[in-house]
Amino acid sequence: MGEKTRLYMEDWLYNSGLVGFYNVLKHAENDVVIKQNYIEFESDALVGFEKKYFNYFIDKYKDTLSLNKIISFEKFILHHEENNFENFNEKSLEFTNKYISDVAKKQIKSNSYKSAYELIESPVDILGLEKNLKTINLKKKQEIRDILPEIKDIFDLMKQVIKYMKLEESRKYIGAKNAMYSVIKNGWNGVCFLNPQTKEKDMYIDYKCYFIDPTIEYLNTDKSKFKYSCFSCNRKMKDFSNDLSFLNSTGFDVSRKSSHVWDFQNDIAVCPICKLVYSCVPAGISYLYDKGIYINDNSSMRNAIAINNKIHMGIYRQKDEDKKLTYKALVESINEEYNDKIKYELADIQLVRYEDGKYRFNILSKNSLKVIKDSEDDLNKLINCGFKEINTYFNVYELVIDRLLNSQNMFTLIQKMLHYKLSQPRDSYYHTFHITRILRINIRFLKGVGCMKGVYKDIVKEGNDAGEKLREKYRSKGSVDKLSGISYRLLNSLKTNNVDSFMDTLLNCYMYVKSSVPEIFLDTLKDEDKFKTIGYAFVAGLIEGRKENNTDNENGGKDNE
Repeated sequence: MGEKTRLYMEDWLYNSGLVGFYNVLKHAENDVVIKQNYIEFESDALVGFEKKYFNYFIDKYKDTLSLNKIISFEKFILHHEENNFENFNEKSLEFTNKYISDVAKKQIKSNSYKSAYELIESPVDILGLEKNLKTINLKKKQEIRDILPEIKDIFDLMKQVIKYMKLEESRKYIGAKNAMYSVIKNGWNGVCFLNPQTKEKDMYIDYKCYFIDPTIEYLNTDKSKFKYSCFSCNRKMKDFSNDLSFLNSTGFDVSRKSSHVWDFQNDIAVCPICKLVYSCVPAGISYLYDKGIYINDNSSMRNAIAINNKIHMGIYRQKDEDKKLTYKALVESINEEYNDKIKYELADIQLVRYEDGKYRFNILSKNSLKVIKDSEDDLNKLINCGFKEINTYFNVYELVIDRLLNSQNMFTLIQKMLHYKLSQPRDSYYHTFHITRILRINIRFLKGVGCMKGVYKDIVKEGNDAGEKLREKYRSKGSVDKLSGISYRLLNSLKTNNVDSFMDTLLNCYMYVKSSVPEIFLDTLKDEDKFKTIGYAFVAGLIEGRKENNTDNENGGKDNE
C-alpha cells in the first residue's frame, strides 16, 4: 500500500486536469476515491502511469486516429474477397484509389509515422510497401474485370500494411503519435515529447522522465525545509522550476516575459504533482478534432466527472455525419437532465470551449438552458443546415447554440441567412422554413430575457403566411422576378430598424396587387422585436413561398433554388 494523496478542486483548468487524471486511472482500473471536492489515490497508481496515459487516449479517441482509418480498410478488402469481386465496380475502384492516395500513402510516409517505425521491432519494410502502393487507372475500353489482377495485387499489399499496423507495438507507438498530435497537443505543447528538440525518441520514456519520476521523487521527499509554495495547491516546493508555460493559452515563458509578473520576479510555479495533473488536461476536456468542450461543475467532483464523461460519450456516440457537432452532445446532456427531472442542475455553471487555439468561456444561464430544452424539436431540424462563407462551411445548429450560450438574439444570423439565400443560393444548404424555426427559438429567448411581452399568437406563422400569399399574387401577375429586389429592400429596412422604409415598400407591393395589407403588420409598429420577427418571417415567405411537397420536416436543404 502506498501513501495516499488528495487532490482538491481549484480553478477550471486544474479541475479539467483532475477529471483527466481520474479518467486515466479509472481506465486502467485503478482505485480512486471520489469525495465532495477532491479525489484520493495511492502513490502505487503512478507506477506505469505513462502506459495508462497513452492507453486512455488510444482507446477513447480510436475513431478519430489515423491508425484506425488505415486498419478500417480491411473490412472493404474482406468483403470483396468473400464475394469474389462480383460487386467491385467503378465506384469501388474510385474509393480504393482515394483511400490509397489520401489515407494510406499520406499517413505511412508522414514524419510522425516514420519516427514511430524506429521504435517498432519488425522485419517488415513498411516504407518499401508504401512505394509499391499505387492507384489503378481504368483506361478507355477497359472494364473492371480487365484490371482485377492489379486490384488483387494492391489488396495483397494493403493486407501486409494493415497486418503491420495491427501489431501490438504499432498500436503502442503509432497510436501514441496519433494521440500526441491530434488530442494531447490541444491541451499543452512545447515540452517533453511535444518538444521538437527532445532527445528521447520513445514518448513513453520521455513522459515518465518529465512528469512521473519528479512526482514520485517529490512524494518521497521531506518537504519540511522547502520555503516556496505551489501556485495552485499551496504545497511546499523547492524552487520555481515548474512554470506553466507548457499550457496552451495559459502560461508564459518566465525567462523571456518576466514583465508579466510583479517586479520582474516570477512567483508563478507549481509542484510536480500539479504539473502531472495539468498534463492530464487533454484527458478531461472532450475534443473533437480541433474543438474542445469542458463543463466546470465545481460544486462536486463526482458531478464534474459524470457530466464531462457523458458529453465525451455523447460526441462519439453520434452518427458519423453528426460528429462535426460538438454542441449536440452538450444539448443532449441538458435534455437528459430535464428528462431525469433534475432541472437546472447545470444552471450558472461555467462552460469552457476550445476553438481555433483559444479558450472561450460562457455561463450556462437558466434562460439559455430552458430555451435549449423547449426548442429541442426546432434545433434537431437544423442539424444539417449550413452555408459557405468564402471557403468556410458554417453549421447553423452550432451558430444558433453558440448565440444562445452567449445570450445573443438571432436577428443578425437570420439577416445573413436570408441575404445568402437571395445572393448565393448554391452555397445555402437550408430552406426558408428553417429560418422560421430559428425565429421561434429567438422568440423563446427574447421572452426569457423579458422582451416580447404580450405575444400570444403565432406571429411567425402569420408573417410567413402573408409573405407566401403575396408571392402567389405576384406569380399570378407574372411578376415573381420583381420579388428579389423587393426582398433586398425589405432586408435593408430590417437591418437598419427603419419601420417607415419597410412599410413604404410593403404598401407599394400591396397596391401593386390591389390587395389590403394584412392586420399582422399593425403589430410591427408597436415593438422593435415584433417588427423584426414579423418582418423576417414575411421576407422568408416572400423569397421561397410554400414549396411543393414541403413538409417542414426536412433536416437541412439540398434542392436550393
